[in-house]
Amino acid sequence: MPGPTAPAASWWRERGEPRALAALALLGLSLAPLRALDLVTPEQAARAAVLLAWAAGALLLLRLPALLRRERARLALIALVGLGGLAGALALGFAQPPSAAAQGGLSFRGEPRISRAAFAQILQRGGSPAAGVGAELYDIIAAYGLDPAVALAFFQHESQFCTAGHCAREGLNNWGMLRRHIKAARNAGSSAGFARYASWQDGVRDWCELILGRYVNRGLDTVEKAVPIYAPRADNNVPEAYINAIRRMVASWSGRRVTAEVQVNTYNGTLDEALISETFLASEITYHPTWAFHTFMLNEARAGRPLGAPLEDSRIVTVAGKQYAVQVFALDTLYTPIAPVEAETNWGDVRRLSDLLRAAAPPPAPSPTAAP
Repeated sequence: MPGPTAPAASWWRERGEPRALAALALLGLSLAPLRALDLVTPEQAARAAVLLAWAAGALLLLRLPALLRRERARLALIALVGLGGLAGALALGFAQPPSAAAQGGLSFRGEPRISRAAFAQILQRGGSPAAGVGAELYDIIAAYGLDPAVALAFFQHESQFCTAGHCAREGLNNWGMLRRHIKAARNAGSSAGFARYASWQDGVRDWCELILGRYVNRGLDTVEKAVPIYAPRADNNVPEAYINAIRRMVASWSGRRVTAEVQVNTYNGTLDEALISETFLASEITYHPTWAFHTFMLNEARAGRPLGAPLEDSRIVTVAGKQYAVQVFALDTLYTPIAPVEAETNWGDVRRLSDLLRAAAPPPAPSPTAAP
């Protein structure tokens, strides 16, 4: 006569084990889309795969008594899930780059690499509208446990300390040019697809909480790990240039030597576009193929009127009460008049300084005529 454990064993074999197996299979199949949607980090996906492999192995051990008797199909499925999970864990593990320490990664966390006075002085020298509260912003960043030098480098790279681009034109108070607000209480509207903040303090707090919540706390704790997601290629960024620019700026401010990582870049477009990208990369400036100045530069070069390498990012200047977007290249300078209402600006109206100089040049003096 069956013992009291027979009903439980029967329930497990008929219902419990199939459900557990289905749950393991579902979790295993979910890892790839979760990773593709950036809902889990590579490290989290690898740990989950190891856990699934362990759970499948535990089910396998429970089935050992029936190993040589029956139901080999179910056993084979359990083994398949276990081996698949283990293979995924190994693949994800081997696919990970070396640790930040091994590759000289620049960590977001850590002791400040620059002083409060140096931080404020850099903002002041850069003409930043945030300079007046520089010391307070330094304290906010440090209170989050982040390195103010790294935060400052992001601010410089994104908007030239808010002296260029949408940050300057729209007065966004947006430290890292975030597209969305992290906390609703700091929402002061938006402009041109970027978040607007009522104060620099709010903008800095939102950036710090983004870096901690989206990156550092999910294992992306270095600039090298975070930037490919923060500024992806899909948005016409060059992550390698971004990373190297951040590292060089922090190094120059802190008096430390930071060696740029060796990168092998891959391009899917034409050779001239790839070489243009590399030219910008060498100047530590991101090439945006869809931006008016960069499109104009490429078209002019193809027409035999090159502008040379870029010397700096675009910025806004005011002349006699009128604003112009400007970018300086080695052989010429490009500019676009900005309409009183920026949304009405014709960004396709790109002009060259050389043409302006020719138009403003006085007419040549008449040649002297011979006396009668």
